Amino acid sequence: MLKKLENWAFYIFLFAIPISVRHIFWYEPFNFVEWTAVYIYGTDLLLLVLFGFWFVNWKTDNLLKTGKWKLITKPADWFLLAFVVVAGLSIINAHDVQTAVFQWVKLIEGVALYFYIKDYALKRFSLSKGFVALVLGGAFQAVIAIAQFMTQGGLGLKYLGESPLAPAMSGIAAFYVNGIKVMRAYGTTPHSNVLALYLFVALNTFYFLEIENCRKDLPKGEKLKIAQSDWWWHIFHILILWAFLLTFSRTIIGLWLITFIIRSILIRFYPRFRKEFWDDKEMRRRSLKIFWTTIAVGVLFIAAYWPYVANRSVISSADEAVQFRVLYNHESIASGHNVFGLGMGNFVPWLMTQNLHLDREVYQPVHNIYLLIYAEVGIIGLALFLLFLTFLLHDFYKRLGFKKLYHFSFSLVIIAVLIMGLFDHYLWTIQAGRLIFWLVLGLLAGAE
Repeated sequence: MLKKLENWAFYIFLFAIPISVRHIFWYEPFNFVEWTAVYIYGTDLLLLVLFGFWFVNWKTDNLLKTGKWKLITKPADWFLLAFVVVAGLSIINAHDVQTAVFQWVKLIEGVALYFYIKDYALKRFSLSKGFVALVLGGAFQAVIAIAQFMTQGGLGLKYLGESPLAPAMSGIAAFYVNGIKVMRAYGTTPHSNVLALYLFVALNTFYFLEIENCRKDLPKGEKLKIAQSDWWWHIFHILILWAFLLTFSRTIIGLWLITFIIRSILIRFYPRFRKEFWDDKEMRRRSLKIFWTTIAVGVLFIAAYWPYVANRSVISSADEAVQFRVLYNHESIASGHNVFGLGMGNFVPWLMTQNLHLDREVYQPVHNIYLLIYAEVGIIGLALFLLFLTFLLHDFYKRLGFKKLYHFSFSLVIIAVLIMGLFDHYLWTIQAGRLIFWLVLGLLAGAE
């Protein structure tokens, strides 16, 4: 019974990652700054439940049987733990100590999720069923996102964490076409880019389930055959892809397109995978169905929304988004931080003391997680974090050697996510983005 309850809690957690239900402590409507808020999300509570099961089972399986804890540690893990320590030390420089302590706790939560995924979840739960939960979560978000875009407004789903949405609102993710402000799709996330990130993961898990997970050489019990008659499964794919495009998130859509093309080339032309996925009639049929469905959806979307696509395809230095990114990046580099930085979560409080006359919504974190880490944790913290990522990727290559297609797929996804971090901050500062970031890193670290 407890095992089944734990399974459901884990799959519900994956489904609920983009659901932004939260309680904000000491909320002041007229003086609220998102980046200095203290809050708890529904997904935090789900994580606490999962960590509780982890502790009980780990204690039962290891401590009582062997008399000691079994910790799986590699060089990457030590660099990560050292980074957490340095991030904690950065609090001594914080202008806003409460925010620094809270953001350090959120970092510890993310790191705990990383260890939970790589050392426990991948051995405890079905990878396939976990991916199904992500696809179902993506389909659920897609329906909401499509309805939002069609109505150009929110659906009143405040109990699912949906933000108040309208094109006329300031700070909304939108763009102008022929003088008309067009709101991008949000789902139940706080920003279109966060929705795009979750749908990016959902699309890649769909590809795994539909193609790679149907191979004959997978361990018994890990295959999740999707029957040819399950038309609804491919309806989910179309919905997710359509909603993904409605986010108009240029960086994430561009990275998805690149990874999709690379995976297609590997299946069709790389000798080892061509024999496995192309020469096999069933695998070729599945691959072609996804390929041509994607092409059809893309062409239809461009035809239906050509003025919007043309507008978002052009990046100008005069764009407000570009100008703000330049501002934040310049401030993070030019402010002269010491070895321990400004303190976790303290870039925005510091920026508010440097530029006193900006609109409130302009005070945001650096739109580059690496520069943000440098600003808040210092050069030592950034070096440790980059060493963690380097050893993590090296260990993945050394351990698996890219012998299977999913080895390439996993690495493509994580590299794409790391590149996303060069252009925005949601992987480090927003709940859903943070959970996805540590989840995919844990998946990479524990993949076999």
